[in-house]
Amino acid sequence: MYRRIVALLLCVCALLPACALAAEGDPLLSVDDLLSLEESYEAFLNDLEELIVSRGLLQESERQAWHDAQMGDFFQNGGYGSILFNYTPGVLSYTRGEETLCTLRSALEGCTLEVLTMRRYTPQDSSLPGLMLTLSAFDDAESPLLARYTLSATSGIFLKWDALQGRYVSVGASATSDGETIVFSDQTPAVNARGPVITISVQDAATQTPLGEAALTLTVDGEGFALTDNALTGISRLDDAQTPAP
Repeated sequence: MYRRIVALLLCVCALLPACALAAEGDPLLSVDDLLSLEESYEAFLNDLEELIVSRGLLQESERQAWHDAQMGDFFQNGGYGSILFNYTPGVLSYTRGEETLCTLRSALEGCTLEVLTMRRYTPQDSSLPGLMLTLSAFDDAESPLLARYTLSATSGIFLKWDALQGRYVSVGASATSDGETIVFSDQTPAVNARGPVITISVQDAATQTPLGEAALTLTVDGEGFALTDNALTGISRLDDAQTPAP
């Protein structure tokens, strides 16, 4: 029954004119646009979870994984206006890493760094030109901090959304962010290539006091990159400073 409904919706969407997916020729939604909708969308998603769990369509043990998969699909495909829900028990067995949101956290010297990204990125499976990275920092009480982030990588480039051009543009081998989304792009890796390492430095936005550094390691996976649960690790500069030069 539900599969028939989904199939019917897909057919209706296919028959809609292209202009129905964008108002007056506006560019596709950027990740930052989607982030502005995230809170209200996630509230709706929480209510939907309660409903499908209560109807026996989703196991309680699968709730978080289902949530992450739906939020990942929201960011990957939301810019095209095609957010689909599956009400089929066991649907998580069909979920791919490219469609699953991933939140990584690491305790640094002066804050806790959080990176919102995708579990896996490949060019052919995403509307984005690279791997999205949305950074946040929190104090010991888990209150958000106003922070500035500087990113650099062992390979590849960074991109930012340009509202005037309606697309992502390269900002080079390093990038700064006050919380807006940064996109990391690298060439399709060889099977035996070493995974890029992205270094993230965090500063207090007001005082410019360093709050710590972290390394985000991407794992080469087929034609793209994957992130493991321990991909984000803090970097201690105190040990380096105390080590005497040879």
